[in-house]
Amino acid sequence: MTVTVVSTGGTIASTPDSGGDASPQLTGEDLVSAVPELADVADVDTREFSNVPSAHFTVEQMGELARSLTELDDDGDVDGIVVTQGTDVLEESAYFVDLCYRGETPVVFTGAMRNPSLPSPDGPANLLASVKTTTSEHATGRVLVAFNDRIHAAREVTKTNSMNLDTFRSPEFGPLGVIDESRVTWRRTPESPDPSLTVEYDDLTNDVYAAFVTADMPPEQLAPARESDALCLATTGAGHVPPKIVPELRAIAEDGVPIVATTRCPEGRLARDTYGFRGSEKSLQEIGCYYSDLNLQKTRIRTIVGLAARGLDEVFERPGE
Repeated sequence: MTVTVVSTGGTIASTPDSGGDASPQLTGEDLVSAVPELADVADVDTREFSNVPSAHFTVEQMGELARSLTELDDDGDVDGIVVTQGTDVLEESAYFVDLCYRGETPVVFTGAMRNPSLPSPDGPANLLASVKTTTSEHATGRVLVAFNDRIHAAREVTKTNSMNLDTFRSPEFGPLGVIDESRVTWRRTPESPDPSLTVEYDDLTNDVYAAFVTADMPPEQLAPARESDALCLATTGAGHVPPKIVPELRAIAEDGVPIVATTRCPEGRLARDTYGFRGSEKSLQEIGCYYSDLNLQKTRIRTIVGLAARGLDEVFERPGE
């Protein structure tokens, strides 16, 4: 079988420059040639998409990447796709693709926490594990993340540690499977409530404001959201905010800016009818907030895609209606 490695940059492709600071310089071909064991798994070719730090990756590039992967899926000679990327926004890129990609060719995102110049770099092992994952029939039609010999659903995985190799985890539900030697072992199948969307890539916007609710936050911190295309709000607990920001949220909604609420907790979802105090989930529903069951960064990605598909009402629930 043939697997195409699409390289976008990040730590996995970084080497120290003349000043000793690591930056993306390695090509996809460089990454593949450093792992001769890949030849025992599949015929691997490469495609250069970009070579930038993860934090430089834009929403526009995510759209271009989704289109490129769809083109690869249309190529009958490609049996699997691996995307190498920096880990900082990998979960967002993978989820963006998961929302937009409708192909049957499996797509597996991976990267590294240690660049190739450091002791025990993890990039080669992650690349090998990802190629192995694409060869499994259970990966067909899925967008996945393979890291540290664990396989995760793109919708569920998140980066949990700034530097540890075992940083990618799926809170609450856990990984889908693991890689042991040459074996790929699956233990569960993810259920995704996300609808199929037709995305107008030219209508993608990055002007979606994201705010993290904290104790006694001043309403002025939300004022910039009035000029945005949408506001994504990570509330405390099960959907609670300080009462002083409720008028500002109402004003934002009355200005025609959709508000998508989620919880700042790493697990769980928003309550619907447990509390009724001012600033509770009842207040969010009275304002007309959409509900998300994802972390803030993925809620923002889902909102961006929903706006480009002209279908926020299809993407999110509005329990207050």
